[in-house]
Amino acid sequence: MYDMKALYEAKSTAHAIRLLQEHPDAQIIAGGSDVLVQMREGKRAGAELVSIYGLDELRGVRMEEDGTLRIGPLTSFSHITKDPLIQRYIGVLGEAVDMVGGPQIRNIGTIGGNTCNGVTSADSASTLFAWDAVIELTGPEGVRRVPIRDFYIRAGKVDLRPAEIQSGILIRRESYQGYKGHYIKYAMRNAMDIATLGCSVNVKLSDDKKTFTDIRIAYGVAGPVPMRAVHAEAEGRGLPVTEESIEMISEAVLQDVTPRDSWRASKAFREHISKVLCRRALVEAVRRAEAEDVQEAPDRDSGEYGNQENRAAGTVGSCADEIKSYVDEIRSYADEINGPGGTNQYKLVRCRINGVEREAVVDVRASLTDMLRNDYSLTSVKKGCEVGECGACNVIIDGECYNSCIYLAVWADGKEIRTLEGLMGPDGELSDIQQAFIDEAAVQCGFCTPGVIMSAVEILESGKEYSRDELRKLLSGHLCRCTGYENILNAVEKTMKKRLAEKRQD
Repeated sequence: MYDMKALYEAKSTAHAIRLLQEHPDAQIIAGGSDVLVQMREGKRAGAELVSIYGLDELRGVRMEEDGTLRIGPLTSFSHITKDPLIQRYIGVLGEAVDMVGGPQIRNIGTIGGNTCNGVTSADSASTLFAWDAVIELTGPEGVRRVPIRDFYIRAGKVDLRPAEIQSGILIRRESYQGYKGHYIKYAMRNAMDIATLGCSVNVKLSDDKKTFTDIRIAYGVAGPVPMRAVHAEAEGRGLPVTEESIEMISEAVLQDVTPRDSWRASKAFREHISKVLCRRALVEAVRRAEAEDVQEAPDRDSGEYGNQENRAAGTVGSCADEIKSYVDEIRSYADEINGPGGTNQYKLVRCRINGVEREAVVDVRASLTDMLRNDYSLTSVKKGCEVGECGACNVIIDGECYNSCIYLAVWADGKEIRTLEGLMGPDGELSDIQQAFIDEAAVQCGFCTPGVIMSAVEILESGKEYSRDELRKLLSGHLCRCTGYENILNAVEKTMKKRLAEKRQD
C-alpha cells in the first residue's frame, strides 16, 4: 500500500483542474514513476493525489495546421520514440527519451512528468531546450504558453500556477525545419541511471553545407536547471563547418555551464566532459545535416494534419472560444468530487487477467502488485525493490511491459494483464521461453526470473529479429543478483531464432 491520504481520478482536463481547486494541497500524478517512488521513500507520504493517468485526450503526437508539432504530456517515452511524426521531424527527441531508465520505465513514464518535476537531469528536458519548445499550461484562467527556458525557475521548481496542469508541449515549425541534431547522455551505466551530464545539439547549415547558419546547444546537469549555452551558440553562428570551428564552439561552452561537485562527478570533470560531449554531438549533428535532405513540414492539404494515428484527441487549443469552453466546463463540476472517482477509498476494478475476466474491489492506495498477489494469488509477481528498479514485478499490460509495483491497481480497470502463470498450457506444460531458461541454465534462485521472462515474451511477440546488443537494451530493466546475464541472453536469443525459423518455414 502507498501512504497517500486520498486519490482523486480526473475524468477530463477540466475536471482535473477543478479537483486541484477543491484540494489545493493535492499533487498531480501522471505515470507515477517519480511520484510513487518518492512516496515509497517517504518524501510525499500522506499526500493527496489527483490522477490524470486516464486522460487519453492528453496523449499522442499530432501536427497542427501551421506545422507545429504538439506532444501530449501523457505520451509515454516509448510511444514518443516510436511515433512517426517524431521520427520524421525531431528524431533526436525520440533518441533522447529512449535513454530514460529501462523499457518498463519508458512505458509508464511521461514526457509531461519528466519536464514538470523540474530536475536538471531529465533526458527530455535538455533536448526540448534544443528544440526551443513551448510549454502549454491550462488552468482556471484558461491557457497560457511559456517558452521552456522560462518554465524552469530553479532546481525542482517550474512555472506551474495553482490548479494548472501541463496540457501540451509545442515545437514550432521554424524550430525544427532544416535542423539536424544529436543527444549524448553520459552516465555510469548504460541503463537505469540518471545522467552525469547530458548534451543536446541542433545545427542548421547553409545550402552548400559549408557554414553554420544556426546552432543550439543545451545541457542537463550543467547547472541547477537545464540550460542553453548561449555564448557558444553565438560564437558558432556564421562560422565555416570545420574542425577548428567545432573546437572553438566546444571551448566556448565553459562561459555558460555552471556544474557542481557531487558524489556522481566533480565540477572539474563535468566541465571537461561538457566540452567533449559538445564536440562529439556537433560532429554527429553536422554529419546528419550533410547526409540528409531537409525534411519539410507537410502542406496543409497533404492529409497528414489530423492523422488519427498521431492525434492527441481533444487536446486544448489556444483560441478564445476554446478557452471559454474550458473555463465553463471547469465551473460545471460543482459537486462531483465526492462522487464516483472522487475521494472513495475503494473502487471496483474490472479487467482481464491471463485470459479470464476478473473483478475486485481494491483500495486506491494499492499497487497492481498488491492486487495480483493478494486478490488473485499470482505469486510469480514478486515484491522486490518496489521502486521500479529491479523488474521482479514485471507484467504485460495491453501488450507492453510495466513494473506493477509503480502502477496503481485502480489503473488496471479495463486492461488486459498477463503474468507468468498465463504462459503455461492447460496441463501445466511450460512455454518455449520458460523451457529455454531451464535449458540454458538462466535460472538460479528464480526470484527475478518471472519478470525477465515476461519481458522476453514482449520481445518475442514483436516478431522482430534483434541483435544481441539490442536484446541487452530490451532486457535492461531487470537486475539479477545470482545468475550470469549471458545465460539469460542465450535463452531469449535461442527462442527468438527458433520462432523466426519456424515462421519462415510456414
